[in-house]
Amino acid sequence: MYRTLALLLLTAAAAPAAARQTEFAPSESALHGYVLGRYAASDDALGRAAAYFDDARSKDPGRPALARRAFDLAVAAGDRPRATDLAKQLVAAGAGDSDVEMVRLADAVLRKDWKSATLARSKIANAGYAAVVEPIVDAWVLFGSGDAAAGLAKLDPVNFSGFARAYIAEQRAHMLAADGRWSEAAAAYSELRAGTGAGISFLRAGEADALAMGGDRAGALKLLSGEDTVVEAARARLDAGKRIGALAPDPRRGIAWMMARLASDLSREKPVPLALLFARVSTFLAPELSATWLITGDVLSRSEQPETALTAYAQVPDNDPLFETAKLRRAETLERLGRDKDAGVLLSAATNSPAATADDWTRLGDWHRRADRHAEAITAYSRAISVAGQDDAGWGLYFLRGSMAERAGDWPKAEADLREALKRSPDEPMVLNYLGYSMLDRGISSPEAVGMVERAAKLRPGDGGVIDSLGWSQYRQGRFADAVASLEKASEREPTDPTVTEHLGDAYWRVGRRIEARFRWRAALDLDPSVKQGEAIRGKLAYGLDAAPGMTATKS
Repeated sequence: MYRTLALLLLTAAAAPAAARQTEFAPSESALHGYVLGRYAASDDALGRAAAYFDDARSKDPGRPALARRAFDLAVAAGDRPRATDLAKQLVAAGAGDSDVEMVRLADAVLRKDWKSATLARSKIANAGYAAVVEPIVDAWVLFGSGDAAAGLAKLDPVNFSGFARAYIAEQRAHMLAADGRWSEAAAAYSELRAGTGAGISFLRAGEADALAMGGDRAGALKLLSGEDTVVEAARARLDAGKRIGALAPDPRRGIAWMMARLASDLSREKPVPLALLFARVSTFLAPELSATWLITGDVLSRSEQPETALTAYAQVPDNDPLFETAKLRRAETLERLGRDKDAGVLLSAATNSPAATADDWTRLGDWHRRADRHAEAITAYSRAISVAGQDDAGWGLYFLRGSMAERAGDWPKAEADLREALKRSPDEPMVLNYLGYSMLDRGISSPEAVGMVERAAKLRPGDGGVIDSLGWSQYRQGRFADAVASLEKASEREPTDPTVTEHLGDAYWRVGRRIEARFRWRAALDLDPSVKQGEAIRGKLAYGLDAAPGMTATKS
């Protein structure tokens, strides 16, 4: 058996890429299906993997582990029919758990089978997330059963504390709007917006819808100011005489929003399997809500499932307010996959449209910037400034174009753009730091350059890059002891930055700590410096800080 398994694994590993991407074909045996399923999963072909495991289960129904693996993969792949069917089988076999019941809950809600929904909910009571899920599901079940008052009574934030309270308050606002209690809904959304930044654009749209439906169209329009795409779309509907639309007009979408937010919050720091379950269940419940697909794509991307993430992002339609965000995520994911050309095609297509915006050109410029194509990035940012209008273009565009010119070695143009960015945003630490450091790095140790860096450090005292610039400013002024103190702090915050590490080595050398200086330079070489920087560091190691420039120049 083990020889067979090893042979099948070897065969799968040796298969050409084209063969690995073929559609599912029934396996020869349970073992064959198991191996092919494992291989498909490792190849980020989750849908095909789920099919293989399900096929293996059908050939060997006495192994519940196969059904469980097929269920997990069906959920991860977003295959609702298969996941639902397998959930029923697992429960029938006595192998259900909270994850299985979550899928059964979604199925019951979709069928408006409130009795089954309550039963499924009761079986997740011991799960860690029950404190949030239980009252919200119970409330929407009551609402769906025709008792909105009882549902709202379940969602009284006063009865909750901690993180659960924010979820309850948000769902109460949704339910008030679903029940047509417009003024209460608007007030609830307004209170939410004041207390959180999460999903704030959607909350504004929800509040504006409640205001407009309650007769305060002027108040709704006033609320919908700004350039956010969700807010712009809501305003466009209102201007056209249409209703914006409630965020969650029914239990299906109310629970979907809860699931989506849980997924987003759980995956904020690092991906966890539970986040993917919540994200997928949100798409099962409300596939028309683009936010559910965007969040699912983000969770998959963070979980190292980029191909499946691309499929999720592609579900956001091109007329949706979140389409541009989804397109940017797709481009970033393609770059991670090494498909830089495909990412460029996607971003370039947007700029070729007659309706291309400054944001479209900025995204293309960012793509070139990440690949160090400085000239192309400058061209794209220039088009962005032109489309936005020189009077309306923000400081960020001038900063981006200026930083690319600086990297390309065109200091006069770089300085002009960086000063323009500073003029438009005088207290922006990023601009102050970049311009001041660039001047210092070119030997322009003027009071102006020093003042910029010191001001940036005061505005952003915890930023390792800014602290490095402050240390380098002190180094340039001959204040080597101060430079050591600052650069040690910068190194603590940016331990993997070769420039910060090199700077600290230089400062150590100047105060006579030669052994520590060489240790830092060697460490900088291990941190993937640029070719030019690496040569400079090797020269310091070979000849010391003072002799290195002359010796390396002589050798070259």
